Amino acid sequence: STYLKLLRAASSEVALDDVQADPRAGGQMASANEPPPPLASSTTLATLTTAVATQNICTSVNSLLDLIRTLRLSVTIMGEERIAEEEVECWEDGIVMHEVCQESMRIEKELRELLGTME
Repeated sequence: STYLKLLRAASSEVALDDVQADPRAGGQMASANEPPPPLASSTTLATLTTAVATQNICTSVNSLLDLIRTLRLSVTIMGEERIAEEEVECWEDGIVMHEVCQESMRIEKELRELLGTME
């Protein structure tokens, strides 16, 4: 088997005369095709970690879908007039944000000019 060939390449031939003993694992192997105990435990831990991560992703996606359903229901209940009011408020907020950005850039430019003249 492939595992036995790798084991022979990594270990001395004398230690492998008895296939049940793996000098790297520090214990007895049930078969030459099974990985040593440390490798098997690492594989098991990685499998469990992957399963937990998958469950966490599924839970997060489920919560996100619940949020989307809630938002859709809220929009349906709000009515057209309230939705139009929200759109106007968003548009007005966008104008204010643009003005604030312009003012911020102007102040930053003045500050750079002042710092440039001080040097």
